[in-house]
Amino acid sequence: MKKVILSIILLNTICAISCKEQAEVIEKTEKKPLNVVLILTDDQGYHLSAVGTKGISTPNVDELAKNGMLFTNSFAVVPSCSPSRSSIMTGMYPHANGHWRNTITPKLDDPDSEFGRDSKRVDKVGIHEYINTLPEILQQNGYFTAITQKFHMSPPWKFPYNERNPVQNDPEEFKKVISKFIDDAGEKPFFFQANIAPPHRNFDHHMEKFPEMIPNPDAIEIPAYLADTSTMRADLANYYGSVQLADACAGAIIETLKKKGLLENTLIIYTGDQGEPYHRAKASPYYAGLHVPLVASGPDVVKNKVSDALISHIDIMPTILDYLEIPIPEIVQGHSLRPIFTGNIKKQMDRPYAFGEHNSHGPIRKEHYPSRMVFDGRYYYIQNLMHEKDYELPADLREEKGWGNLSYKATLDAKTTHPIPYQLLKQLESGRPFEELYDMEKDPGQLHNLAGSEVLKAKQDELKTALENWRKSTGDVADDPLEIKTRQTEK
Repeated sequence: MKKVILSIILLNTICAISCKEQAEVIEKTEKKPLNVVLILTDDQGYHLSAVGTKGISTPNVDELAKNGMLFTNSFAVVPSCSPSRSSIMTGMYPHANGHWRNTITPKLDDPDSEFGRDSKRVDKVGIHEYINTLPEILQQNGYFTAITQKFHMSPPWKFPYNERNPVQNDPEEFKKVISKFIDDAGEKPFFFQANIAPPHRNFDHHMEKFPEMIPNPDAIEIPAYLADTSTMRADLANYYGSVQLADACAGAIIETLKKKGLLENTLIIYTGDQGEPYHRAKASPYYAGLHVPLVASGPDVVKNKVSDALISHIDIMPTILDYLEIPIPEIVQGHSLRPIFTGNIKKQMDRPYAFGEHNSHGPIRKEHYPSRMVFDGRYYYIQNLMHEKDYELPADLREEKGWGNLSYKATLDAKTTHPIPYQLLKQLESGRPFEELYDMEKDPGQLHNLAGSEVLKAKQDELKTALENWRKSTGDVADDPLEIKTRQTEK
């Protein structure tokens, strides 16, 4: 009798295991491929209400952070739009992929012919032909790809998208566009590069339709590197208003995914392409030019977690491919953040430094001012490779006409009342020292260059060595950006 009972128990156990295995196989078979949405704002520094920015409210990205992870040490690898976007889409530094400055590219509403090899809007600067970009790889693996707002990557045929839409800054329009993208994807999984125009200058173009989003100028906080004057506050209030508008657009995208029943099966990454549109930020190697917000949410992403891990924009591409279980090209220089996203402590990378570069904002020689930076989480070290060269700030960082920039003149006008911001601005134009070192814990505005300090000699030597080793290991052999290899078809 006991043998019979034991046999029944054993049979039931085997059946239970078999049924469980079958259920797992069915679940795996029926599991839908993951969708991916990269929300990329234009010129947004590290400013969110979730990180304590005074005077603004970004409820949609804050909510995204509660449902996922917020990173406090996220860095763009370059502080200009075109090379930053190409670095994200290749997982490589600009000096390595060849796209080292802003470039002429088609507009999203241009005909398809302008995105092909016969296009008349192709810059000689762009990524090398042999590099596989994220949209190329995803299309090869059955993904529907789409992009909004602007293109700004070169050459255009290396960044294929099934659909393009120039929607800029209107939350209601974003709902319509994203909804159409989803419908047009059909049964295919999708990747959307959801570019959002604000807070890129001209702020008035964004705020004209949404004046209610401009915060009280008296309620905001002025960064230490800028002069705290009434004109500067008015300009920054428009910037922060544009950040709030970008948040509203992001919220519209997220709401659309939710209404379509796709939110739970979509990896969302929110970040800015570079720092805020102010001198000594955008188009410069300083902290304000490269430090950007990054929030991730989706399947298996740890919820309501704040991480101080040093991460880089070149990590975005390998992270997405890792999540989609698509092989990461060996040439990629970033690392997958999936172990961090999922809380897998044993497999988390240990990155001691974040690196960045600036070569030039635009094509004109006066804007060439190559610099390299390394940051260890506290100390920020910069080398200005051609530090004695003449330099001119890009037009959007100094001109009111066309760009609506009030900050440049406001700083010049504050020469007597705010001498330090004035001196920092003039140093940008008159020549910087070869080496700069800042203690970000004590001096977050990077007002005091500590390079040459005997107290910090060991730290400066450490960071200098780390930067030199990084340059060698990544093929950064050109001090002058004109010596960076132009677009090539073979390695």
